[in-house]
Amino acid sequence: MEECTIEKEWGWVFFYQSSEYLESGDPDSQLAGNAPYVVNKQNGELYSTGTALPIEEYIDEYEKKIGL
Repeated sequence: MEECTIEKEWGWVFFYQSSEYLESGDPDSQLAGNAPYVVNKQNGELYSTGTALPIEEYIDEYEKKIGL
């Protein structure tokens, strides 16, 4: 889901979904619990977010974690 990727100065936030759902729109093909991933481009760190809060809150949390 490249069009949904968020780029920051420190890295990216990647979203994903099943290709079957993206092609058909069939809700039965939709992934559940597929939280976005944060990838730090400086050190390759992979940080798992969640689905309970808006993505902006997870980004803020990660930025605090890395000292921004």
